Amino acid sequence: MLKAINLKKFVFETLVLLIIFIAYEYQKPILTTGEATDNALLCLAFPPERLGIKAVDIIYYDITLEKLSIDKKSGFFNKFTNQRELSVTLKTKNGEEPTVRINAYNGRCLEVTNPIN
Repeated sequence: MLKAINLKKFVFETLVLLIIFIAYEYQKPILTTGEATDNALLCLAFPPERLGIKAVDIIYYDITLEKLSIDKKSGFFNKFTNQRELSVTLKTKNGEEPTVRINAYNGRCLEVTNPIN
């Protein structure tokens, strides 16, 4: 009888932890506008090798935020957990408008489009 009570307690505690984890994953905090812009600039200045683009020499004060949008990620698990991406379009003084797609939660650079590639 004691084992059955311990098993029920274990199952209940595990279920509660699972519900808390899923709730957190569903509504994790998204980067602020300033953090998203900073991560986009870092992605342009120090692009990951997997993107296959050259670093862009950018002066921070010459850049303005043109557009920031939040997009849903594709895939069953990403839709189930409400995962998002940020698309940050920056405008430089010389008229270029690179768009950087980053992970909305940790700022990881996913893709750079427009005049860079």
